[in-house]
Amino acid sequence: MTNFRSELQQITSKKGWARASYNKRIWVPCPRGLPAGWDHERWAREFAAAWWGLSGLPFGDSELEKLTTLLDYIYESTWGPEAIIPCHLAFIHLPDPRMQPMPVYLAILEALNAKDAELRRLTRADDPAVIEPPIIDDFSTEHLGRGLRVLRYWRGDDEGEVDAGLGYAWRSERYETDLRLFTATSDLTRLQQAMPDIDELARQITVVPSQT
Repeated sequence: MTNFRSELQQITSKKGWARASYNKRIWVPCPRGLPAGWDHERWAREFAAAWWGLSGLPFGDSELEKLTTLLDYIYESTWGPEAIIPCHLAFIHLPDPRMQPMPVYLAILEALNAKDAELRRLTRADDPAVIEPPIIDDFSTEHLGRGLRVLRYWRGDDEGEVDAGLGYAWRSERYETDLRLFTATSDLTRLQQAMPDIDELARQITVVPSQT
């Protein structure tokens, strides 16, 4: 794990960082750093309670505990000591507390290679494990310019399971920074539900000067 964290630190952009505006009724922020006095269990419980409360839906202890557990698992798998997800920022798609929370990750990387080839690599556009040709689209935004969006499917670990990955990538020449926005799941219906909101999140990302 130390090696993974060290490698990620080495490829983190030195000149750029990312900010994202997002709909706070749809996205749960999942920051690596928490306020003083908070831990991941408190963070999960506070947001579970807030999401159920804002929904206007009836809920009890079992519903609150279920969502708390799901959020806590995502936090630990993203930022915990055993985490291996190569990201710098994370957001959780949750427009309805009854839905399965879906984490979406953002990596902020130093631009080291030729642009077009690197955008394809970051989006896994040429993944040899796919079970059908990936859906590859240009995805330009006002803030980031021309980018790439790739939806791909591959065989999961369980027999008969199909997994899906959705990835985006852009380059900021000004800040010598590549951005990779990505998620993956075996719940294909859930991904289809989330895709319009993930597209909108992508459109709200901007690159800013790094403070480090």
